Amino acid sequence: MRVEIKVPEHTIIDADDEGVTITRKGLRNLANRGQLGSTKIPYWAIASINYRKSTIFGGKFELNTVSGPQHNGGLGGLDPSTAFSAYGSNTAVVFRNGANKEMAELRDFVQKKINEAHKPQPVVQQNATDPADEIAKFKKLLDDGTITQEEFDEKKKQLLGL
Repeated sequence: MRVEIKVPEHTIIDADDEGVTITRKGLRNLANRGQLGSTKIPYWAIASINYRKSTIFGGKFELNTVSGPQHNGGLGGLDPSTAFSAYGSNTAVVFRNGANKEMAELRDFVQKKINEAHKPQPVVQQNATDPADEIAKFKKLLDDGTITQEEFDEKKKQLLGL
């Protein structure tokens, strides 16, 4: 999924199966953020999304990463009143009314991918050893006289699930 924002800053957001890439272009991005180019954020590294629908003051789409706030060195990060705003964050995008629908769809898509990435994976327990190997070990203990025939038979039944 791709969303391109041209106002107030030229920013392209690409969300695929691996993560979100935010690409910044133009002089306004350079001034506000101190750099241009792309930032790739894998879904496993995104803790949450901060989304605000655009009003007369604009909207915000921000990815909060597990490593904490991602602030930049541009002019957007200098003023304490805007240091923690969307203009001071490398993982935030400001947008206007015309992009509300696209940004809401992007939010839903990315949230689904975050949920998938953070879903606990089932733990598969593997038998450390093969039952036949275990029986062979106990047979050797029987032959050595370490265990009795009765103990061997009991352990063999246990290993074979009988």
